[in-house]
Amino acid sequence: MADATGDRPLFSFAIITDTHVRPAELDESSPFPVNDLANDRARFAIAAIAAEEPPFVLHLGDLVHTLPHLPTYQDAASEAREIFSPVADKLHVMPGNHDIGDKPNPDAPAGPADAHTISQFETAFGAQYHSFEHDGCLFAMINSSLVNSGTTYESEQKAWLEKTLADNAGKRLFVCSHYPPFIYAPDEQSHYDNYAEPGRSWFLDLVQRHNVEAVFSGHVHHYFFNRAGETLFYCLMPTSFIRQDYAEMYAIEPPDQYGRNDEGKFAYAMVDVFQKGHRVRVIPTDGEGLAKGAQLAAGRTRWKMHPETPITVPLRHAWATPVDLPYNGPMEEFARKRTRNDYTLMRLRQMGINNVRVPVSDLIDPQIRARMEMFARTGIRFALFSLGMPDGATRALINAHRGLVTQLEIVGATDDLCDIAGDLDKLADLGDLKILVGKSHSSKHEPKQGSRFAHSVSSGFKWEARETVLEAVRSLADFARIDGLVMQINLTDDLGSRVGEMDAFATASGLTIDANVRLANPNPAIANFDDAAIARRVGEAVEAASSLTAVSVHIDTFVDVDRGYNPRHGLLDRHYNFRPAGRALAMERTTS
Repeated sequence: MADATGDRPLFSFAIITDTHVRPAELDESSPFPVNDLANDRARFAIAAIAAEEPPFVLHLGDLVHTLPHLPTYQDAASEAREIFSPVADKLHVMPGNHDIGDKPNPDAPAGPADAHTISQFETAFGAQYHSFEHDGCLFAMINSSLVNSGTTYESEQKAWLEKTLADNAGKRLFVCSHYPPFIYAPDEQSHYDNYAEPGRSWFLDLVQRHNVEAVFSGHVHHYFFNRAGETLFYCLMPTSFIRQDYAEMYAIEPPDQYGRNDEGKFAYAMVDVFQKGHRVRVIPTDGEGLAKGAQLAAGRTRWKMHPETPITVPLRHAWATPVDLPYNGPMEEFARKRTRNDYTLMRLRQMGINNVRVPVSDLIDPQIRARMEMFARTGIRFALFSLGMPDGATRALINAHRGLVTQLEIVGATDDLCDIAGDLDKLADLGDLKILVGKSHSSKHEPKQGSRFAHSVSSGFKWEARETVLEAVRSLADFARIDGLVMQINLTDDLGSRVGEMDAFATASGLTIDANVRLANPNPAIANFDDAAIARRVGEAVEAASSLTAVSVHIDTFVDVDRGYNPRHGLLDRHYNFRPAGRALAMERTTS
């Protein structure tokens, strides 16, 4: 997900994490029913990875669920080796806390990594830390449970990692750590899911000093994307179960088993390494399992991971603000933990959507702007909109961040632009940034039917007003430059015909049009939860978008709006899992 360039990767490798394999029999290591599915789920993911034929596979730890001090550990390890056998000759593993013991923590359930647990792991799986090289890239896999342990083992690993990175300074460097150094910010407080100090500062300084390209982690059973210096940090998703404490990130009731069996979030990853940069493709498994001795189904659904889907989506829901989890299990009984919902980014990348629409206030907020810069590292760009003319300070801010922004839409309230025309000359200080005008269309603009009115607002000019709007644009002084219009396509409109008409109109007028394809019912009190119809509508819009010359297609909405006015389903549900429309954008049917 770095700025990858080049049409074809140099190579692509696989990552799997947190399989939590259990012994074949007599296992009582978890009271949660979902854990009984872990072995078959790991078997499915390994089979799917084997079908990709990568040159190597990384396992980021927690290979097994039972702990090293339990009598079932070696039985679980034996079961894991059998499950991993299809990729055994390509597999590089490192220990997680379930495999070798926890990092120093008085509340940790596994006890610390020590001579006994290290011996247990190395007998079952090999060296607790190691490195290898592939095609000019160095991969270092560490035992993160040793960080801050104060043991001889920690000192030895630190010396080894520092020397390994220094000795390979001419290569591209990647590091794997089961625990992520941090999940929200480099200076966050220590908790169960990160490194405490001083180990965190040591590690972050080391990877930045040696220009490590990426750090891959597991442990949290959720997706997070961060950066420190020029190093990118990926926290990747499991195949086994989802950490239910993080279900607090979503303003909706939790999925099955209080969030632990959130089937849309199981995955492995493929990493494409380019001449410059890399791309992480998170491949969902949907919690699918494969019984022992079974084979992957022929004609199974595969994930295409489009490089680019020619639509824009609005980020209506908060997408970059912190979420403070309640102090509650599994481990945070005595402190809060700050996190952030990064599934917005992950799903955009899976669907190949590179353009999003946000209010200009997002750019003004320093915290959100920092995430905009992170998103831009992955190729995503922002279409801004402002109700009325942004002030001079905001325009200066837009100019200072032109690398993030593709366009600015000025939203007025009239078809003839009389309410904003007098201010449009102020846009001269934005240089050649694309400028559009739109309209806040409300119930006052609709034909009156007695005393009834909808009291709702939508975005964009109505198609019927196009000539009035065009005349207003042409009447503007030369210095009040307008490049395009934002217009609505409503649910009852013939989408194919309408975008064709818009394209012809835009081409003839010398303007562009952003077509706001609304998935909402015309009546704001009636929900549109018809997933099949929405998937057809989105598919039609995407197909049309690829052939348009002067029209850009916006799909409203990205994530379900399930309360307030105009409830409708979008590309994702409120758990940020795929709705049928979103799934169709990321998938294809092939034969294995």
